[in-house]
Formats: sequence, structure tokens, C-alpha cells
Amino acid sequence: MNTAIRPGSEPAVIDLADAEYWRDPHRALREAREQYPVAMASTGEPIVLRYRDVDALASDSRMNSNALAFVEGQVDSGPLVDWWRLMLTNLNGPNHVRLRGLVSRAFTPRQVDDKRPRIRELTRELIDRHADAREFDVLHDFSHELPIRLICEVLGVPAQHHEDFSRWSTDLGAALSSIITPELRMAGEEAATQMSAAVRDLLKRRRVAPEDDLLSALIRSADEMDERFSDDDLLVLVINLIFGGHDSSRSMLAVAVAMFLTHPDQLARLRDDPSLAASAGEEVLRVEPIVPVLSREPSEDLEVAGVKLPSGKPVLLSILSANRDPDVFANPDRFDIARGDARSFSFGWSAHHCLGAALARAEIQEVVPEFFSACREVELLIDAPEWVPFANLRRIEQLPIRFEPART
Repeated sequence: MNTAIRPGSEPAVIDLADAEYWRDPHRALREAREQYPVAMASTGEPIVLRYRDVDALASDSRMNSNALAFVEGQVDSGPLVDWWRLMLTNLNGPNHVRLRGLVSRAFTPRQVDDKRPRIRELTRELIDRHADAREFDVLHDFSHELPIRLICEVLGVPAQHHEDFSRWSTDLGAALSSIITPELRMAGEEAATQMSAAVRDLLKRRRVAPEDDLLSALIRSADEMDERFSDDDLLVLVINLIFGGHDSSRSMLAVAVAMFLTHPDQLARLRDDPSLAASAGEEVLRVEPIVPVLSREPSEDLEVAGVKLPSGKPVLLSILSANRDPDVFANPDRFDIARGDARSFSFGWSAHHCLGAALARAEIQEVVPEFFSACREVELLIDAPEWVPFANLRRIEQLPIRFEPART
């Protein structure tokens, strides 16, 4: 029995304070799922483990999205809490719908597709920086920079400010931890304050002098719609787009590269058939999703698999477990880029489907083949990637590689 599962408990109790769980959550979740459809977190929340139950609950209008406890359980007030309350994952009902609708109107699938050449160009540019050294850390020197540059360019953030937004997003992401230290809180609060001020300034400038960017499109769409949108509404949307477009994407891209480096048979398959790029991206997201759980709260008493879910009490829907449910995915622990199984939960579900899912999919679909086209004979310089413990958005510690550049 995995030590992250408390022995003799029914249902299984998964100890989220055990470092072993964070090193390999799949093992603990698999053992729990084989015995019970619902486990319990050591912090008291039910963890729904099976795909069909997660599907039903994530699509149920009686389940509100609420991840406030991730921060409010440790920090009771201040800029960090105020920032986290603005995230769309913590909004529900008509206000949530109207804010999402504004982004959908201003940022269309066609506009996302138009960014694909730029994604490939950025991939080559960042790799070419290291062509002479022939070594770099994929996480810190590549996946950290590409998504923040892309989302800043899409929004219209001037290039001289990209580094600031990168730092603020990084500090906010680090603060979303199961253990918020005083240092993490201080850095997160400073980042929340400074990012909000910078976004307000940019919105003010775009109102005076619009440009061909998403900031101007959001302002224009807001002014054209019958509903009234305040500057605070626009601030919420822009912060969500910047944070979501950087923090989760940098982890996603590093994990994608790591998956292919540790599965050379699938890398050879992708190089032989680049048309598999889309399904390869979906498989990375299924096997190692960046968001481990969906945090939900029933608006009335519900029941799943005989387990009562009381109204107003948090419930964790495990994406990690559902994405590897053997009742839905054949050989679920196998990384297979040609897999044609049912959809995974990696971008959330229903009303809270990830706002930037189209851009994230474009990134992974374009980056992975371009990366391994630009980097030949890639060698991983550590034994295996290691996951950062206690991170509510999953990420690896480092990914140093040695490579032979395709362009010499």
C-alpha cells in the first residue's frame, strides 16, 4: 500500500501532506480508485475518482466552482486573497457567463489559429539562443518564456514589460501552494498589487489610443455590448488571461517535452508522422494534466456512488484519477500519442472550461514538433524529471538537456 494512503481507512484517505503523494500521485490514486469511487483527502474533502462520476458532477449545474479554500485556508486577507477571488474559477452564475462571453467575442478561434506561425517562430528563436552552448534547461530557458511572450503579444503588452509580467505571474503561481510560507505570501501579494496596477494603466492607455491587439478588442467589444462592463471587469479578464496563459502553459510545455524525452518510441513516432501532433498534445494533457483537481461546491445536498456531498462543502473532482480510469481509457497508464479514446478533463468542463484552451492547444500542437525539429539528438541531463511538491498547479523542478541543433 502506498504510504500516501492511510491504511485501514474506508473510504481511502489520501494524505496530501505526504511528500510521497506529490512524487507519484498516480500510484496512490490508482490504489484508491480500485477500491472506492470516492476517497477522502486528509484535509476532509471528498475526492471523486472515477471518470463517469467526475463527468456527471462537473456538468451538473448544482455544482459551483470554488477554489477559494486553496488560499483562504491559509491567508485570511490582503492582496493575494483579493487577487485569487478575481479568478474565473471562483466565479459562478450570470457574472461568470457574461465575462466569458466578452472574451469569446473578442478572441476568436480564427485569431488563435493566426498565432500558430508566431508560436513556431518563438520556438525556433528561443532554441537558437542556445545553439552554441548546446545545453539549456527547457523549463527555465524555454517554456517559462514562450507563453508569457505570446500572451503579452496577443494582449498588446509592450515588450519592455514582458519580464515584469513574467515575474509577477511566476510569484503568483508559486503562492498557490498547499503550504504558503511567509516568503511566498509576501512575493505573491507584491505581484498581485503590481500586476493589477500595470493592467489598469494599459487599459487606460488603450482607451485613449486603441491598437490591433486583444486589449483594444476587449474594450471595443465591451463598449458595443448591451450589458455594461466596468474597468474592474476588464481587469479581471486580463489578469485571468495573463496568469492562465503563462503559469499553466509553461508547465504544460515543459511536461510535454519531458514526456517525449522519457518515451523515445513515441518521439520517433511523432517525427515519422507529424500529423499526430494534435493527438499527441491531447495525450500529454491526459497522462499528466497540469490542473490536478476541479474544486466544486454543491448548492444542494447531492450523492455520488452512495457518498453524500453536503451543500456548501467543498468536493474535489480528480482530473488526475479520471484521466487514467481504466473503464474509459484502455491501458490508461500508457503514453500513446495515437490514442483515440474519450476526451480527458485536462481543460476543465462545462461552464468552467478553460478560457484559454484554444490557445493552449495551439501552443502544444505547434511547439512539440517544432522543438524536436530544431533539437536533434536530445539528451536528458538528469535521471528523471521530478515534480514540485505541494503545488496546486503541477510543475516539474527542472529539465536540463543537451542537444544537437538542426541549424548550425
